[in-house]
Amino acid sequence: MAKRITTQELHSEIEQIKNNHLAHIHKDIDDLWLDVKDNRKYFESRLDRLDNRIWGLVLLTISTLGATIASIVM
Repeated sequence: MAKRITTQELHSEIEQIKNNHLAHIHKDIDDLWLDVKDNRKYFESRLDRLDNRIWGLVLLTISTLGATIASIVM
C-alpha cells in the first residue's frame, strides 16, 4: 500500500528544498555569471588587439598602393 504523506511532511520537504537545493543552485549561477563576465573581458581585449592589427594591415596596404600609383604617375 502507498504511504500517505501528511501536510507537515510535505511542508518540511518543501522547506528543505528551498533552503538547501535552491540555495546551492543560486550560488552556482552566481559563480557561473562571474566566470562568464571574466571570459567576456578577456575576449573583448583579444578582439580589440586583433581589430587594431587588421586596421594596421589595411593602412599599410593603402599606403603601399598609394606609393605604387604615385611612382607610376611621376
